[in-house]
Amino acid sequence: MSTLIRFFVELCLLRRGPQDLPGASALLGLVLAVHLVIALLVGLAAGLTAPIALGQGLADALLTLGLLWLALRVTDHRPRFLQVATALFGAGALLGLFALAPLGLVAGAESRGETSLAGLPLLVLLFWSLLVTGHILRHGFDLRLGQGVLIAVAYNLLASALVNSLFPGS
Repeated sequence: MSTLIRFFVELCLLRRGPQDLPGASALLGLVLAVHLVIALLVGLAAGLTAPIALGQGLADALLTLGLLWLALRVTDHRPRFLQVATALFGAGALLGLFALAPLGLVAGAESRGETSLAGLPLLVLLFWSLLVTGHILRHGFDLRLGQGVLIAVAYNLLASALVNSLFPGS
């Protein structure tokens, strides 16, 4: 297990790529389950109810899986699906863990009616997440890093719009 965690740390530091992962559906299932648990914790830390947080995590995961499968199929890179999906969910879970502390600080400050600089680490994590996702997409689709980051930004905007339409007021 520590080897897997070390891999995702190295992936988030842009030292490894999704091609270094085994293409195993059991590994994808495990990493997806961890990703959903962390998405639930992130949602709770952000002040959401458990059903809303889990719903948002599931909606995002389904959108990711569907669009990734479609894009890899269209670009004739289908054999990379398990590795790229596992890399995306594993990196997302790790970065989600790093978001828990600042989210708690932001939520605490908001509940007391204060402003906080705790949002700054969240902004840094957002940019880092876009960079890591771009790095994964670069390797999965044979793109340049900038192209991968642009796709990551477009995906995040699409996912946010979809999640906000499915879960209004969250």
